[in-house]
Amino acid sequence: MKAFASDLDGTLVFDRKVKDMDKEAIHMFQKKNMFGVYTGRPICNLFDIEDISFDFYIVSSGALLLDRNKKMIEEHIIDKNLAKDIFNYYINKATIIVQTDDLHHFYATGYYDNPLLTLIDSFEDIGDLKVYSISLVFDTNKEAASYVLDVNERYPLLSGYQNNNSIDIVVKGVSKGTGVKAMKKHLNADEMLGIGDSYNDLSMFEINKHNFIIDKGIESLNKKATYVVDSISDCLKIIDKK
Repeated sequence: MKAFASDLDGTLVFDRKVKDMDKEAIHMFQKKNMFGVYTGRPICNLFDIEDISFDFYIVSSGALLLDRNKKMIEEHIIDKNLAKDIFNYYINKATIIVQTDDLHHFYATGYYDNPLLTLIDSFEDIGDLKVYSISLVFDTNKEAASYVLDVNERYPLLSGYQNNNSIDIVVKGVSKGTGVKAMKKHLNADEMLGIGDSYNDLSMFEINKHNFIIDKGIESLNKKATYVVDSISDCLKIIDKK
């Protein structure tokens, strides 16, 4: 049995929708295999894929793993004091998104067009919730790239990964890649394959033998993948022929 892990935004989801041809391809793949998602999003923010029955979920950049019923398999929690320090240090440098174990809301210092967003001014607004991930959102990809080293040097117990114009921060040693590796073991899958579209997907490429990337014309990313494709359905066709 094969297991396939897909990134969401820019890979499976475009403008909050999944293409019909991709939905059909996933359904056909699942007749003999397993298909799940790995994403930087929190578990509460999957409303645009609720009509697809996934076999597993790797969310918050690998910090939280869930089975098909969204029952927790594994979690990695950021120390509250570290999370507070990040919040206070970067609050005037970036928009901050905090992902917690709240199943209905995520928290941010700036407005996004999302019904599940709760605006906060202070880290104290998080209360007693567990913190799985913190994202620093900048105006440009270039600005985000300039802060990656700063984040990782300032917080040696954490890891920061660039995701386009943001930096996703989780417990050190945790990534999308470690989440995929742990999920493969949990599922007892013969092979785990994956697809992504950004720099924060590269950790998965180190785990899997065969990887796919959605072609965005970024040569430095394309050369890391086994296959460069235009859609999930194209990707699953290649797998079907293997």
